[in-house]
Amino acid sequence: MKKIYYLLLVCFSFTACQKSSVDKKEEDVIRYKETVQIRDVPRVTLTFFEVEDSRCPEGVRCIWAGEASVDLALEGVSTEGKITRHVKMCFGTCSSFQPDTLDQEFAGEHYQFILKSVTPSLKADVQVKKPDYTIALSIKKK
Repeated sequence: MKKIYYLLLVCFSFTACQKSSVDKKEEDVIRYKETVQIRDVPRVTLTFFEVEDSRCPEGVRCIWAGEASVDLALEGVSTEGKITRHVKMCFGTCSSFQPDTLDQEFAGEHYQFILKSVTPSLKADVQVKKPDYTIALSIKKK
């Protein structure tokens, strides 16, 4: 089962490299520090800006499952000029302050962001570097 999951992750990674924008109706994989376009006119972009991962590593018994929180930077243009907004989302055992689903109004449009996964999973005695992280994020225009 892990091999299938890994194979799907690799396939999504290659697909993400070929696309220049996120389809608002489908899930897409975004690499750490990658910027994707979510709207053409006016231009709106999203950057996977930061990650903090405290999930329980595979093969370790933990009291708490943990969470992975991500910071996304939205940039766009409104009638007031260039705007930037940072939004935090969380995957795992999260508080309501950092949800895995977020409705956000930005640059005159309503979007729903759904954080589907944060990869890779942590493993005992293996340090994951931030550039190795990807997120599966569904973006829907409402």
